[in-house]
Amino acid sequence: MRKIKRVSLALLTAPLLFTGCMHEKVSTIIPPKSTDNVAKFDLADKNQTLPLENNASLKNSVTNEIINNNQDKPLADNMLNSLALSVLANMDIELKGDKQHITEALEVGDNWEVITKEDEIIETAKEFLGVKYVWAANGPTSFDCSGFTKYVFEKHGITIPRYSGYQANVGTKVAYNELKKGDLVFFGTDKIGKVNHVGIFLGNHKFIHASSGGKKVMITSFIQKKFYKNRFLHGQRIIHPSKTIASL
Repeated sequence: MRKIKRVSLALLTAPLLFTGCMHEKVSTIIPPKSTDNVAKFDLADKNQTLPLENNASLKNSVTNEIINNNQDKPLADNMLNSLALSVLANMDIELKGDKQHITEALEVGDNWEVITKEDEIIETAKEFLGVKYVWAANGPTSFDCSGFTKYVFEKHGITIPRYSGYQANVGTKVAYNELKKGDLVFFGTDKIGKVNHVGIFLGNHKFIHASSGGKKVMITSFIQKKFYKNRFLHGQRIIHPSKTIASL
């Protein structure tokens, strides 16, 4: 698994945390030390650009505004605003124009890649490649097919039933030609048409699963392994619409 420096979604959407001052909607965040343009919050007044590190009074003014807005707010709001202060303190950010119109849209710079919920689930699944198959095992040192899918999804806050037959009723049913990465794929390997095996679709006609035949967690191609294509029953989409996360 590649090492990824993740950036919290709360940090990336820091402009949203300055409550009571969202009118114009243009902003860009790019990684610190990038050769691209410095990250900017575009504001209503476009006459000047004021780097925070060179304009302590403006930075203090924005900081004080956040702190003042924290009063009488729920704990969660205070925590989010604290994250926004951390962004102001640690990222190479410029404010352009009037701070009263901090903006909400986010554009990811060229040096960032977009990670979706589906991507993260697939990355977690791949961490267990080669882990042995054991019937009724729940992980992480061994799995059966539905124990594997349940374990992986729960790592990302998605709880599904333990057994493949029950998992097959969660979410939205999709046909083979509608499959997207992160979908669960179900099979009737005993030829009766009843669900008795499950994996996670990776895209490109491949899925990852804890295979009783292969005795381990492995990636299988529908194209190369016709056995599974012939016994495929349906997919289930259980991931809510993706929120993207920018990461290096």
